[in-house]
Amino acid sequence: MEQKYRNYMTSQLEALMGIDSPSGYTKHVQDYLVKELVALGYQPEVLHKGGVICNLGGTGDAIMLAAHVDTLGAVVSTIKPDGRLTVSRIGGLNPNNVETENVRVITRFDGVYEGTFQIPNASSHVNAKVNDPRSFETNLEVVLDEDVKTDADVRALGICAGDIVA
Repeated sequence: MEQKYRNYMTSQLEALMGIDSPSGYTKHVQDYLVKELVALGYQPEVLHKGGVICNLGGTGDAIMLAAHVDTLGAVVSTIKPDGRLTVSRIGGLNPNNVETENVRVITRFDGVYEGTFQIPNASSHVNAKVNDPRSFETNLEVVLDEDVKTDADVRALGICAGDIVA
């Protein structure tokens, strides 16, 4: 494969992976795909459920490429008194796979705040339940990268239940 195509694919992959797109929040990635396809001279069509379809033309046997553009994510369930967030998963997100991963909380008023998935009490020598099967509701929380100490501090940022965690 020619280097220019490798570079193009790499830059497109980096751009797509940089767009937050948990299930139910895919408008930005959909818009990006449409813009890129139009720039290449194609006429993409947006389906009523948000999918993007595009006929590239040509002759001979048809080839179809299908891909998901949504990712796994979470939604803020509650704001704890200490300013940490409890979340519920969107899709098949596995708590064991996201522990200590960086996240972005996207508020409904276009604010974006970074944080990290954490176990509330991760010390295995004092917490006998740390290795129990995990659920988001009881064993994971989002710790924001903001100077927040109370639920009121978090609400002042515009974060509330129902906000997307990507």
